[in-house]
Amino acid sequence: MIKFIPVLLIIILTFSTAFAQRNPNTNADKINKNKKGDTIQNNQIQNKTNSNSIDINSGNKGQFGAYLNYGTSSFESPELEGIGFGFKLGKNLLGENLPISLITGLGFDYLYFGGKSTTQSNNVKIAINSNAYGWYPYLDLELGSSWPITLFGTAYWGGRFFFTRQNINYTDANNQPKTDTKNLEGDVTQIYGLGGGLKLKLTEGLKLELRYQQNHGNEIKIIDPSSIQFDSFGNLNSYKNKSTQTYLEMLFLGLLICL
Repeated sequence: MIKFIPVLLIIILTFSTAFAQRNPNTNADKINKNKKGDTIQNNQIQNKTNSNSIDINSGNKGQFGAYLNYGTSSFESPELEGIGFGFKLGKNLLGENLPISLITGLGFDYLYFGGKSTTQSNNVKIAINSNAYGWYPYLDLELGSSWPITLFGTAYWGGRFFFTRQNINYTDANNQPKTDTKNLEGDVTQIYGLGGGLKLKLTEGLKLELRYQQNHGNEIKIIDPSSIQFDSFGNLNSYKNKSTQTYLEMLFLGLLICL
């Protein structure tokens, strides 16, 4: 009987060890489960952090802007002063998470310089209007794209088209308003310039932009408004051209959608 006891103890110890290894409720398995749970939880926290960082830096891939603008050349060409509108579309060439952005794209602006008009006794109105259209690739260098206030500088190069038109507004036999338009003179010049401004964040993806540009160009010929003459019937009789510089100082105020 005494010899049987050690054998019995060995058998019990063997079964206990085997049971402990197979039992899923042992402390060892609980530790493994906790490690797995901690790993999953850490991954969720890390993914959430990465998601938040993406949200913070979103809206820096591209931009679309619409503006009201004012242009003047009062020191060199007083007749080149007017108001208008403009657009620009650009794409960021650098990474979205960087503190600076390099945005390139295409800009457009329109300026109305006014003219001279006359009204006849039969309510026929004749107006001579001067306009300018600018198209140019541009490059914006931004500092602090995700800041509440972004500073930027801009450079551009392109062309500007100047046109003078005669518009005749009248009422036909059916009492319907009509307009006849005739292009009188036109010229085009190369333009280039530098500028800069501020972009103020309004909401996520929407900014208010204030921009100043110096526009340099070649000499062109335009109609001299003071030389326009109408005959006794109110029709355009004569006008003269004049040469002028196309240096313009331009201000833009508009909304910028950050994609």
